[in-house]
Amino acid sequence: MEENNNNNMMSYRQKCIDFGVHTNKFLLAKMDTREVEKMMAEQIREVGGSQWLYKDINKNMKNGNFDPYFLREHCNLYSWREIFFDAHFAGDSWFTLESDQYGEEEDYFSWADPFTRFITIPVQLTQHFDSVLALATAKIEPELQWLKAKVYFTNDEILGNEAESKYNLETMISDLNEPELVIPEGFLMGHSLRDHYDQVNLSFSDVAHIVVEVYQKGPKKLEELSIKAILKNRISIKQLPPSIQKKVVHGMYAIKDSTPKNITDEGKLIYEKIKRVFSKK
Repeated sequence: MEENNNNNMMSYRQKCIDFGVHTNKFLLAKMDTREVEKMMAEQIREVGGSQWLYKDINKNMKNGNFDPYFLREHCNLYSWREIFFDAHFAGDSWFTLESDQYGEEEDYFSWADPFTRFITIPVQLTQHFDSVLALATAKIEPELQWLKAKVYFTNDEILGNEAESKYNLETMISDLNEPELVIPEGFLMGHSLRDHYDQVNLSFSDVAHIVVEVYQKGPKKLEELSIKAILKNRISIKQLPPSIQKKVVHGMYAIKDSTPKNITDEGKLIYEKIKRVFSKK
């Protein structure tokens, strides 16, 4: 009997997925090309008007890459996309379904649940935003408008966590202010801030760049500004000294370096905490 119930549950889940996939396919075919082009132009303006930089950031988001020299531009684009998503897919106009990694207790998630949004929206903003634009701009007959309230989006907790930790400035600041070690009530073991940064593939230098960006109180180092200008103007780094080439690839900061002077006192405390976090094995 239990096996039959599980089969029925999986059958219902698959029916929902099939319905969502077919609905999306229909809507994608109705994309408003002109409107999509306008939205693309807005995104390019959001990163400073550079088309190649937009393409680079979009590629980074798809691949989960973190670029310390264009951190602010990545965050600006992510924020723009998040506002766009909420404006065009408000309320229960979309749905998602669990994958095997969430067990068998629930068959679907509520769109209003924070966890549902966390595992779904960041994935759409980084992995599938072309489809999000197409679905949002779809022009269909009045009698079929109800289909635009039945959009199906996939989810992934790991990708969602990584996207939020690398491109959402509010989440990045929140992570910086997490304690070095968290032990949940009733547990003997906990998880460290270092565990989190390892999970989302952020190095010490990456996190140090975030600290300096968030708590900056004076101009950045001339060396960092020069590297950004070289990258922005797409100048080859082959003729640069090896030490600078290394910083282009791996970032400006190393644990052995002293705390930057161009950040606030709060920033210095957090920088020192991050050094401790990454110094522990």
